[in-house]
Amino acid sequence: MFDTQSPFLTTGMPDTVSIAEDRLRHAIISGALAPGVRLSEVGICRDYGVGRGIVRAALARLAHSGFVSSQPRSGWKVAPITAIGLREVILGRRQLEPLLADVELSLEEFKRLETLCDMHAALAAAHAAGLDEQIVLARRYERQLKHLLVTHLRAPLIAGWLENLWDKSERYIGFLEAKSGQKLPLADWSAFVDAKRAGRGQAARECLAEICEIFARFAQARFLESDAVAIEAASKKVRAPAADLPATALSKSEEVNPKRAS
Repeated sequence: MFDTQSPFLTTGMPDTVSIAEDRLRHAIISGALAPGVRLSEVGICRDYGVGRGIVRAALARLAHSGFVSSQPRSGWKVAPITAIGLREVILGRRQLEPLLADVELSLEEFKRLETLCDMHAALAAAHAAGLDEQIVLARRYERQLKHLLVTHLRAPLIAGWLENLWDKSERYIGFLEAKSGQKLPLADWSAFVDAKRAGRGQAARECLAEICEIFARFAQARFLESDAVAIEAASKKVRAPAADLPATALSKSEEVNPKRAS
């Protein structure tokens, strides 16, 4: 059944709830609201200058899209960074992103696609030459490029899912880059645009699949490294057997251990 109430569907001009949702989502993606932090409805009302009903509606939408969670007597929390969550993002992108190869673009829209690709390529080259600050702008152009494609996907619900997966990808990458000090390599979109121009659908799908894999390889490697560092640090602090660890330590280990996601 088509869900007309899905938060992934566009609704025209943003209302107050959508504005509050977008601000909270941006704070979570950027890391301003850290994984696992408790969210105070009263505090959000004060900071955003909106009513409690609006805040609750915005948080409910974010819970539906997987950015926050709510438990009885615990209130709202920012969703944690987990191996399971990362796996869901990777699998979702692998399944849905290649569909963008089949979207139909007008001549004007295709020129816009080429312009975005050229700007992204120029910034990627500047980043490769040592201008690290260009990576942020390059990623903005890449997101605009993806948004141009997804708006022409003839399936609004899938388009919304993809936008949500890209938001989650940005969150995971920001977290993992901050932990590791390494940056996700910028993808080469020129091969996709060339294939799209030539009408080579399969080649375009393969390009999109490779872009997904660039994200997957980087995120999985950095996640394993961060988990190994956390385990090593814990072993130095705690010499007692695992059975003597506090329950909170055990639950945290279970949450981030990628082996449990397999």
